[in-house]
Amino acid sequence: MTRVDWQANRHIPACAAAVLASLDLSRAPRPVPERSDSEWRAALYFADRNQLALLVRGVCEPQLPEPVRHRLDRDYAVNRERLLRMREVFREADSALRTRGIECVLLKGFAGIADYVRDPNARVQYDLDLYCPHHARAASDVLEELGYQKAGSADPAADHLPPLVRQTGWQWRGDFFDPAIPISIEIHHRLWDEQTEGLEAPGLDAFWERRVSIEDGPSDYLSLHPADAFAYKSLHALRHLLRGEFRAAHLYELGWFLHHRAGDDSFWSEWAQLHPHRLRALQAVMARMAEVWFGCRMHARVRAETDALPRPVQRWFDASASSAAESYFRPNKDELWLHLCLLPSWKAQARVVRRRLVPVRLPGPLDTVFLEPGQRSRLKWRKRLEYWRYASRRAAFHCRALLPTLSRMARMLRWYWSRV
Repeated sequence: MTRVDWQANRHIPACAAAVLASLDLSRAPRPVPERSDSEWRAALYFADRNQLALLVRGVCEPQLPEPVRHRLDRDYAVNRERLLRMREVFREADSALRTRGIECVLLKGFAGIADYVRDPNARVQYDLDLYCPHHARAASDVLEELGYQKAGSADPAADHLPPLVRQTGWQWRGDFFDPAIPISIEIHHRLWDEQTEGLEAPGLDAFWERRVSIEDGPSDYLSLHPADAFAYKSLHALRHLLRGEFRAAHLYELGWFLHHRAGDDSFWSEWAQLHPHRLRALQAVMARMAEVWFGCRMHARVRAETDALPRPVQRWFDASASSAAESYFRPNKDELWLHLCLLPSWKAQARVVRRRLVPVRLPGPLDTVFLEPGQRSRLKWRKRLEYWRYASRRAAFHCRALLPTLSRMARMLRWYWSRV
């Protein structure tokens, strides 16, 4: 197995590399080298975008510079309050849905989160994901009656209906821990988009039938079966990776779970029985990535699945496993090659190449301004400006990543011909 050596990576600034290295699950936390204030600001911005900052605080807080420790302590307190508010928002929504006879499963969030992080209060969360496969639109209507409004239009490649949010007048000002950030709710009607990804994930229909009830203080809520929850978290991380929207915290949570459940024979035996081979193989991709990034242990059943990954996929990890982190500093689309290695046919590969190399759809609406009715005419131009700034940044990313992506084409072709 080839591990990522963050400190030796020439594409990632040294301070950001130290942040990633501090999260290694196989070693004691390393001392954080002294860095300048500007280096720390850049590293913390990277960590904030990847929802890692509070996880790093929990691992190496005594070693951090005083200004960094002070900022992270403040952010931790804000995040803890947001998570408490998140539970209140969920209870209100869940109660309204149950009153109408609509069941929903809480995906991710605080559902079983103690199995995925050292400190649940260090998990950054901005929205609630509710799975209602049979009554998604009815659930959305119920929440609109509570005062939520659709933020944007439906995206055919999304697994959920348009996000719902209360219009509070909040505006994005660059603070990832702004206490006033509204809590949005996404109603999911599926767990995987086979048409967009081109990859079959069999067995997902059974997840709803295996849903379980979790006691939460005086109330309870529905969650996925623990084995299915791990599968969904893996698919969620894989989808974001393949679409170039990767967040390292998703991977760290998987690594934490694998590391601390490595000796749980009964869990992994049930996991193997419940999930078909192809579904286990997709999970194995992210298990392998968690291992090379964060050094997690894994059970023998998971190890067998990662060892059975196709040879081109193994080669991709040897050559490009760190590229998702590098893309924040050196735009690339190396995940495209991983996607092509996983796809079953030339036709599916051609669709993905066309979509990823030359996107023809503008990005969806960017909600950085949540307008109250009286503000809409006054601030509508700011919302439009924010959107076009975002669209311009995405266009610049695609342009900068295009040449490096094409330069790797020859290597990818060699990988493809070695598939058999």
